Amino acid sequence: MRVLLQIVVGVAFIGVPLACSSSSGAARNTSAVPKVNPDFITTSEIDAQSFRDAYDLVQRLRPTWFTRKSGSSTARRMGVSTSNSAIGAGLVVYLDNSRLGGVDALRQLTTSAIESLQFMDAATATATLPGLGSSVISGAIVARTRRGF
Repeated sequence: MRVLLQIVVGVAFIGVPLACSSSSGAARNTSAVPKVNPDFITTSEIDAQSFRDAYDLVQRLRPTWFTRKSGSSTARRMGVSTSNSAIGAGLVVYLDNSRLGGVDALRQLTTSAIESLQFMDAATATATLPGLGSSVISGAIVARTRRGF
């Protein structure tokens, strides 16, 4: 009986450290994976791959930016359809706080000159970006250039 008790206690002591180490190991693995911000593309993401231009970059890393529907109450009040069928319909592109145009303007931007890209919904873009005023948009893509470009 005493031997059986020693075996049970020994197994219990061995099992506890193993369980703790496996659960903490799993926690370490998940924290090692960086979280991706769905509304922001970083320099490291841009430099990790090769892209033809900024349009290709967005198309491959955050394709939902081109298909997001406007939740803007302004768009609904003005009778603008919020289900855009064309890619990027209603999106505006800004480069360092200057409006470039629609989504096709991304094709003019080389990825080596881009530090980051950010998606803004319609309400945020209208409140933050210059020159939009009462324009009805579905959102904006804001590119920031690297220093020296």
